[in-house]
Formats: sequence, structure tokens, C-alpha cells
Amino acid sequence: MTAAQADKWEVPVDADSKCTDFRPFKMLGPVPVPHCGRRRQTNPHMRAFWAATLAFMLAFIGWFAFAPLLPVVRVDLGLCDNNDVVQLLAEDERIEACVCKEGCKQTMGNANVAAVSFDVLTRFLLGSVIERFGPVKTDCFLLSFGALVVSCGALVQDGTGLIAARFFVSCLGSTFVVNQFWNSIMFNKSVVGTANATAGGWGNLGGGLTQVLMPLVYRLFRSVGLPLGQAWRASMFFPAALYIVLVPWIYFCSQDTTKGKFDLTILGKSKVAGPKTYLKCIMDYRVFLMIFQYSACFGCELCMNNILASHFYDAFGVGLKEASALALSFGFMNLFARSLGGIWSDWANARWGMQGRLWTHFLSL
Repeated sequence: MTAAQADKWEVPVDADSKCTDFRPFKMLGPVPVPHCGRRRQTNPHMRAFWAATLAFMLAFIGWFAFAPLLPVVRVDLGLCDNNDVVQLLAEDERIEACVCKEGCKQTMGNANVAAVSFDVLTRFLLGSVIERFGPVKTDCFLLSFGALVVSCGALVQDGTGLIAARFFVSCLGSTFVVNQFWNSIMFNKSVVGTANATAGGWGNLGGGLTQVLMPLVYRLFRSVGLPLGQAWRASMFFPAALYIVLVPWIYFCSQDTTKGKFDLTILGKSKVAGPKTYLKCIMDYRVFLMIFQYSACFGCELCMNNILASHFYDAFGVGLKEASALALSFGFMNLFARSLGGIWSDWANARWGMQGRLWTHFLSL
């Protein structure tokens, strides 16, 4: 790389124009502000980091928008086991009076399973989609589709509708694939572990934020006089509004690679992955092991995001606001936990190469 080419970038880069210094914030006086650079052409690296991180974070808010509101939703949909009694009470008394132990709990459980099911399929397919369209368009499509299906959640009328809505909304979880792919082609191996871990962790933070934000939005609509049923339905448009704002910023203010549009050759490939490629990949025992490890790790987190608020509300009798705050404490660990894992992995890689990363992974598990 010539001196003129190196001077083009606002961040230090290697011979492949990948960023070698991960600094997500810069100081504006005493205040840290997101480091996005002056233009996307001169700092596509940090633009990609923030676009991928915000997309995944806000995707989580829509993905689990129902979770902290389930004590309200189950009452409005008539799912409580003692629904005949509950519907005779004043609206403010119905939520606490709901008994959810048999049929109600089964429906909630099925909805929670559905809330991660479609994500399994879309994540599997998304590798080929990104290779064909690039990370920018893929993220924009997922968030646009997410805005549509989250909004449709407001039309749910029964348990079957709740299960269907949560199933389709789970496609938003696939923004994680874009998150990791995009950062991997933008950052040098000396910092890519930290960049990927931070982008994924701060994205996962959305699973905690939604536990507080959705009940707050619901309470806001209740405070202006909306009935219980209308208030939670109106709340479903909050994540959609976030996506409508974020999608244009990602599309117009970020780019796929340091050179602009995505080109498959930067991966050393000549054609998009097909079914045979996926099959060959799965047959590798190392990939198979990683699938089980990740399903146990992230699967546990998804389970917690799904049930914590309802669990605290049902099992300990705390209010909706307090239950949501307690659920937030779990997701809030993503603020630092994943980043620390990435920093540790990069440190081990600098000393022992890939073997260092593997030991970091093994010890973390």
C-alpha cells in the first residue's frame, strides 16, 4: 500500500485496507461519541461496525418485543386459565388476577419456541444471501421485513396468532450473521476478535433493553388513556419506527467493503455457496462441535430473554416494571462480557495464533 493510499483512511489499516485499531468512540471534549468518521468512503470500517451493531441491537428489541409484555398480552387474548373470572374485573386488576399454569402456560411455551424457530432457518440460509447481495442490502432487507412483521403483531387475536407472529419476527435474529460477517471483512486479525465480540455483545444488549423499553412504551400509551388491548398493540409499532429510521442510514451512510460494493472475490471465492457447500461444511466435525457449543451458549440466552420477565412476575409477584428491570440485568451483561471475551481471544491469538483462540474458547465454556 502506498503512502497516498494509506492517507485516504481515517483509521490505521493494513495492506488489505483492514482496520488495525479498534476504537468505537472518540472524545468530543470530555464526552465519548460514536466514531463513525467524516465520510463512509474514508472510514467504512467504523461505519460498518456501528451499522452492524445497531441493526442487531434494534433487531433484538423487535424480536423480543412480546416477551416483557406477555403478562398483559395473555390477558387481552383471553389465554388465562381463569379467563371467565378475569374478564369480569376492571382492566387494572386483570393482569394480577390471571392464572397461567395449564393451557395458558402451554401456549406461552409454544410461542417462546416459535420465537427462535424461523431464526434457525434464516441464519442457515443467510450466508448465501450476503454473498449475493452484500451486508448493507441484507441488513436493510431484514430490518424492513422485521418492521412489517413486528407491526403485524398488533393484529394478533388469539394464541395461534401469537405463535405465528413470534415465529416470523424471529427472522430478525439473522442480523447477527451480517453483524459478524461485516466486521470480519473490515478489521485486521489483530483486533477482529474484539470488534466481532463487541458488535455481537452490544447487539445482544438489545435483548435486555427491550425488557425495559417495551413496558415503558406500553405504560406511556396507557397513561394517555388507551385501553389495555390497544396499548400493547400500539407498542408493537415502536420497534418498527426504529427500523424505519435506521434502514436509510445503513443504506446511504455505510458500504459493504472498503472498496464499496461487495465483491465475492475478496473472500477468495468465485461463486456463491450452494447446498453442496453447506453440506460439506456441516460434515466437518469442528463445525458440528461449534454448532452444539453455540446452541448451548446462545440458546440459554434466548431462553432467558424469552421467559425472565414473565417468570419474575409469576413466581415472585413483582410488578411488570420491576420484573422488566430484573430481566434487563441479565441482558445488560452483554455490555462488557462479550467484549472481554474478544479482547482475551485477540491477546491469545497474538501470542499463540489460532491455538490461543481455541484455548480461550475452551476455557470460556
